[in-house]
Formats: sequence, structure tokens, C-alpha cells
Amino acid sequence: MKRKRLIIKNIIFVFLIVIFSVSTVILGNYFIQMYQNKKKHQSLVNKVVQVEKNSGQEERVKIDFETLHSINSDIIGWIRWNHNKVNYPIVHTSNNNYYLTHSFDKKYNQSGTIFMDYRNTSLDNQNVVLFGHSMLDGSMFASIADVFEQGFFDTKDNDIIEIIDTNNTVYHYQIFSYYRIEKEEYYITPAFANNQEYMSFLNTLKQRSYKDFGIELSTNDIILTLSTCYGIGNTSQRMVVHAKKI
Repeated sequence: MKRKRLIIKNIIFVFLIVIFSVSTVILGNYFIQMYQNKKKHQSLVNKVVQVEKNSGQEERVKIDFETLHSINSDIIGWIRWNHNKVNYPIVHTSNNNYYLTHSFDKKYNQSGTIFMDYRNTSLDNQNVVLFGHSMLDGSMFASIADVFEQGFFDTKDNDIIEIIDTNNTVYHYQIFSYYRIEKEEYYITPAFANNQEYMSFLNTLKQRSYKDFGIELSTNDIILTLSTCYGIGNTSQRMVVHAKKI
């Protein structure tokens, strides 16, 4: 009996060692890929983002989309927000899976890339939906969490998201709603059959918001939706931000 117990204990011990070793490898690989992607992205920013200032010290940003297109033909724009914590190229392809695990240069990487919902056809859709991971190092869409911090909107322009299209036309979007929610398809609906459905959608987004911004919406508006995971692992919750094109 004692020998049997000893064998069982040894089996359990070996099993735990294996689990620990595998978990260490997986976690280590995650951090390595995260570091590599962040380093590559910073190099990309240095190469393609040109910031100019006028006499009033206002910034004008120009993106070298020709270089970006030579690296990845899926490029459709660039997003800047939250004091450049979000400062990334936007890609678009035929599904919502590929760029969850591929960096901008299409190499496998768990950090992924900021991408537009595959059902969107352009930046002119009623609801332009962008996805990105919430990485532990603060990269990609991790800084969406800042919105939920007290006083975030007290800082000038924190409510403004900037999108630059491939013609280097700059568009501004003003945040009118943010919230946490269980994963669903409704808030990422890109287009609606009629104005009544769209207006109902817009009202729902406003009602969900943790803050009333007092921003009026109409069926003529184009909105931008940012979505990322909330929590660790295979979480089912999402952090969501909606902004109106102004």
C-alpha cells in the first residue's frame, strides 16, 4: 500500500513538473513575442510616421503609406489616440482571425495587429469596427483601459481619436460611449438595413455608456468602434469605445 501511494505521489509530482515546464515555456514565448512585436513596431513608426509642426506648434502627421503597402498590402489606414499610446497601422482582410496572431509584417506573433472587421468595406461604413489585443506591456489596444480611469476625460483631446486614410486625409472621431460587456455581435454590426435600425443602435450605444457625454447622434453619422478583451486568458468580456466622426 505504501509503495502504491509513493508511486501515485511520484506520478503526480512528475505531472505537475511537466505542467509547470510547459506553462513556463508558453509564458516565456508570449513575452518574447510581445517584446519582438513592440520593437518591430517602434522601428516601423520611426520609418513611416512624419510629424510636422506649424507656426502655432500644432502637429500635422503624415504617414508613408507607400512603404507600409510594400510591407503589407492589407494596409487601409493608421490610428492615433491617447497621447500616442495607440499609434498603429490598420489592416483589413477577409476574416477576423488572421491578424489576431500575425504582426504587420505577416509573421506569426501573439500580439497581432490592429485590424478592421472583415464585414466592413471601407472607412465610410456606418460603424467602422477595429479590433486589437490588450497586451500586458500596454501595447495594441491595452490603453483602452485608461478610459475607465477617473479623470481620463479631464485631459484635453483625450476624447478624440484620429484616423488617417491611405491618402493621408486625417479624420477625427469624438468618443460618446464606453463600457464593458460580454462578448456579442450587436455592437460590431457594420451597417444597417434602414435609418430606424441604425438610430436604435446608436441610442443603445449611448445608453450603455458609463458616462453621458451629451453628444447628439443622427443617422447621418459615421461612428468608430474600438474593441478589446477585458481580463486575462480566454475572457468573454470586452472593453468597448464608440466615437462619432466630427
